[in-house]
Amino acid sequence: MKIELKRMFDKDQELLTFDEKRYNDKKYMDSMNVEGEKVIRKNCEVAKKYFKKYSFPGLKENGKEAAMNFWLIVQHSDHDVVFQEKVLKAMKKEYKNKNISPRNYAYLYDRVAKNKGDKQLYATQIDWSSGKPLPLPLKYPEKVEELRKEKGLEPLKEYLDSFLNK
Repeated sequence: MKIELKRMFDKDQELLTFDEKRYNDKKYMDSMNVEGEKVIRKNCEVAKKYFKKYSFPGLKENGKEAAMNFWLIVQHSDHDVVFQEKVLKAMKKEYKNKNISPRNYAYLYDRVAKNKGDKQLYATQIDWSSGKPLPLPLKYPEKVEELRKEKGLEPLKEYLDSFLNK
């Protein structure tokens, strides 16, 4: 499982690395998006099989890398929100046992909220429609810094600024 998750993670990341010189080449971007979607869907199907058999691959049993690789595959599986929700629920149980990454939990929580049209808690999902990175709507904007800190996330301004420094 760990070897397969690593291979799937690597393929996912490879297809998210676009040639910056070709951003304006519609044909190139379309083909990269199509290929990326194929990989995401295939990875999701494999992850579902592992999840059904083993649940979330916790840190204690499987190590940081396998847990991270599995989480990222789920994080990118926006076409299957039901699966994302199942994994989120399993992660919530493991959170109490310190058997998951709190940061990854926060990211998946917000991703599921975004995919369901709900407000996010941790401001991890970004809107670029204004030309600059802004968090999607928040459930508790007055508590976002506290909630981010609880999950080991950097202050919101620092997070948003990180998108501008790439």
